[in-house]
Amino acid sequence: MKITFTLLLTLAFTWPANAQDTPTLKQLLNKVVGGVWVSTNEKNTKSPEDFETFFMSFRNWADSESVTGNIYGITNAGDTSQLMEVWNFVDLANNNIFLVQRNAWGGKSIGFITPLEGQHLDIQFKTTVPDGRSYFTRDIHYFQGEGKMKAVTYHKAKEEDAWEEAGHSEWILKNKAQSHE
Repeated sequence: MKITFTLLLTLAFTWPANAQDTPTLKQLLNKVVGGVWVSTNEKNTKSPEDFETFFMSFRNWADSESVTGNIYGITNAGDTSQLMEVWNFVDLANNNIFLVQRNAWGGKSIGFITPLEGQHLDIQFKTTVPDGRSYFTRDIHYFQGEGKMKAVTYHKAKEEDAWEEAGHSEWILKNKAQSHE
């Protein structure tokens, strides 16, 4: 069963107008910390095994330059399953955020998060599944105000292939514990 997660990491911020106000990668990374992000499954078929809702939360790991988090799914029957573990690290040498993920089906992902056009986030990674096959994912996060975001997911089988849209989701920030500026 192949499940597409339309959101793997959310860095909620608005891009500043002045270059001197541009957040550092460390500040961008920490925007995700605190609170819980929630999304409903717009393609839910109402089967008890289908995920009705997704939620995720992130916290600082060893320092303010690394974050770890978890993504969960809640089925129509009400069961909660941990679907993914995520680790992100500021990589100043390459001016991006390094991404590592592991999912409940044995897939492992490695990739990068970069700002896109000064106002969106571009998350790209390669996933390798237990039988050795791999595929590529790209999530672009469009910010729609404080605590609200739309994510669009693209997939491709080979690195040289064109991106094909796989889905989209709307995310709302709930229970924001604290601000990490």
